[in-house]
Amino acid sequence: MGGFAGLRAPRLAIAAFLAACWLSAAEVSKDVVEHVKCQVCELAMEHAVSHAEESKSKDEDSLADLVDGLCTIKKKEGKWTAHYDVVRRGSDGPLTLERQSNIGKCKSECLAIQRACASILKNKEETMVSVLMSGKGKSELKKKVCKKVCSKKPAPIKDWVDEPFWMRDPKEVEAEDRVEKMQAETGQKFKMWSRDEISSMSQADIELEAAKDALGAQRRESQLQREAEDKGPRVSHEL
Repeated sequence: MGGFAGLRAPRLAIAAFLAACWLSAAEVSKDVVEHVKCQVCELAMEHAVSHAEESKSKDEDSLADLVDGLCTIKKKEGKWTAHYDVVRRGSDGPLTLERQSNIGKCKSECLAIQRACASILKNKEETMVSVLMSGKGKSELKKKVCKKVCSKKPAPIKDWVDEPFWMRDPKEVEAEDRVEKMQAETGQKFKMWSRDEISSMSQADIELEAAKDALGAQRRESQLQREAEDKGPRVSHEL
């Protein structure tokens, strides 16, 4: 594991920089982040183990990729952050996370969950990969990563205003998952249009995008054919 930090440091630094950029674009309450940190940590560890078991991967790079994507909805490993609503029971009760039936639109509460997640995982990536490689499970991960953050009691939160949880269209989420799977399988980038984007496009725009997709598909097919020919049997000619 000694080479892990040096090998992945530039990549993790870039990810942290990008996360800071897009998180700063929205108003995220520091008090909310502190209040949900313990719950976020435990959920993140559970999802990390679930993804590791699902992928059946034990190699360092794959598990490091998993950890990298755990706090962002841009990756399948981090989509769980948009599944939870931050709620409060009573006027002075603690903030808690409630799982919803489907993914929601990522507003300030979702961003607070992601910021809490990113804060917790900072400098813990190598520890997480080590535990995941050992197969010791979520209890060991929580003990290694969450013990300290869960021992802290956050200060009472004041003037908290609940944000409505806006559910995303399940069909749109399903289509998004299919696109991501295709990108992973082919290495190609695909553009997914939302209903609002499509409704605002002219017929000429739609035909142009369709032509682009057709050209892209043709290029991918040609590339696959060339790769198949390169791997085909070679006949040697002896003089």
